[in-house]
Amino acid sequence: MDLNDVKAGKYQLVAVRWDQITSKPGEPLDYVRFRKGDIVDLNAEDAKRLVAAGAVVKPGQIEKDRVELARAAAERAQADLNALLSGLPDDVRAEIAPETVSQEPTGPGKVADIKKDVGEDIEKAKAALAVEQELGDDARPSLVKHLEDLIAKGDQGGQGS
Repeated sequence: MDLNDVKAGKYQLVAVRWDQITSKPGEPLDYVRFRKGDIVDLNAEDAKRLVAAGAVVKPGQIEKDRVELARAAAERAQADLNALLSGLPDDVRAEIAPETVSQEPTGPGKVADIKKDVGEDIEKAKAALAVEQELGDDARPSLVKHLEDLIAKGDQGGQGS
């Protein structure tokens, strides 16, 4: 905070304590004691002196600083968690943090869904068969047979016309 911008007003005490003298010069000493965290109403002279000493801040600044520190710590912790999770296999990650694993199927799809999507369309059947055959040993025999039968049926229908 620039000292030229410091004005009279309310400030929060960050020093352990501060005694505000309330008596006038020549009278017996009288003061009010404030403790850390108290909100004090300062004249311009006291405000500049205490701001320069680092004894006061704007009201709420202590709490704001704590929130910013907590937010930064939470962001670091989230980044650390994400880094750890990214190194885990999907099945393990699904157990401990299911929200981080895509719910979309990663493979070629369920047999029933593929059959429904293909319907009686020969071109879709050929495309689906090609995808399934690319899986090699993992190709699903029942789906391959269904698609081959559909394509053969379509080819026979095309020859008879």
